[in-house]
Amino acid sequence: MSPEPSTEAHTFPARRNDKPDWAKTTRELRHEAAGTRPQRRIWPWGIVAVLALALVGVVSVPASAPPAATANAPVEVDTAILLHPLDVTTVQPQTLGQALPVSGTLRPHLQVEIASRTAGTVEEVGVRLGDRVSHGDLLLQIESDSLEAQLRQQQASLAASRAQSLLAETQAQRSEQLADRGISAAANLETSRSNLEVQAANLEMQRAAVAAAEIALRDTRVLAPFDGIIAARKAEPGQTVASGAVLFELADLSSMLATMNVPVARSVPLKPGQNVRLTVQGLPGRDFAGRIEGIAPVASEGSRNSAVTVRVDNPDHILRGGMFVSGEIEMDSIPDAIAIPRDSLREDAGGPHVLKIADGRLVRQQVATGAAMSGGDLIAIVSGLEASDRIVSGRLAELREGMDVRIEEPG
Repeated sequence: MSPEPSTEAHTFPARRNDKPDWAKTTRELRHEAAGTRPQRRIWPWGIVAVLALALVGVVSVPASAPPAATANAPVEVDTAILLHPLDVTTVQPQTLGQALPVSGTLRPHLQVEIASRTAGTVEEVGVRLGDRVSHGDLLLQIESDSLEAQLRQQQASLAASRAQSLLAETQAQRSEQLADRGISAAANLETSRSNLEVQAANLEMQRAAVAAAEIALRDTRVLAPFDGIIAARKAEPGQTVASGAVLFELADLSSMLATMNVPVARSVPLKPGQNVRLTVQGLPGRDFAGRIEGIAPVASEGSRNSAVTVRVDNPDHILRGGMFVSGEIEMDSIPDAIAIPRDSLREDAGGPHVLKIADGRLVRQQVATGAAMSGGDLIAIVSGLEASDRIVSGRLAELREGMDVRIEEPG
């Protein structure tokens, strides 16, 4: 059997202490007097320290360490901005037309007031507002009984005058025969001839009276002077109208006119017959072709604008008077010109510029601009761009110079 461990405190032989007495502590002096060394107790902290060192050793040596190359390899991230193909324009030479913007209000090329030529009571109105009529159609009838009676009276008077004229002519012939034989005096011959002239004049006068009566009777029938549409009706059956009273307004809508004001300095190159492209408010999606019909040689009073009249064909009568139109007068064309969408042009303190795509990066490209082109969506570039250059065509405010970009592949 192994001996039981002793519970007594272990003592050690005294070790020599060469310190002088004045430098020794009270404890050292007491132990020196007793002839023993101080007891040393074994604390549990030593055991804890040993276990900790063992644990650190286990943790510091992993079961399998990954290769150093894999742990340190950089991860590539694509930071380029993706652009839709519609936001990119490839510059190409093209033939461009300069245009002069204009606007105005349409009116029928022919619109007249139809007035009564005679006084009387309206018997019948044959048309309504908006009716389409042809030349010679009856629009209104005025009572004509009295005028018909007057015409018959004048016709009867004409018959009487014709008979008197024949009698005077016969008497003049007899007087000449008698005068030739010496039977009748010369004075009688002169009287017969004078009477013949009077009767001839009366006959002509009566013929004129009959014609006037026929005209008065005809004027009771108000007829359309040309093909058109009734734009206003101002008379009703039973209404008494005076001579000269306006009865209708008739408009010919087969073509329309628009008077447009153009700066007098820009009216110099304009010529009759030049083409004008127009859009009409209220008819979206439709374009109309017009042509210059007249140009005022002087500016309007109180302004520096010249009036330019534009005619627009309107075969289907879809255009109406009073519609607002805007458009462009086609000016000279520019062949092989460089133009870009107006939205792609940017402005800042440095002047006009575009964002050009070069080697996958946005580059600020200064440009010099020219005149606005037809349609107003394009603007000419005098310098700064060449054919095949690619630029950002939309107003993408978040794009800046120096950004990396990539164009989305179609599909």
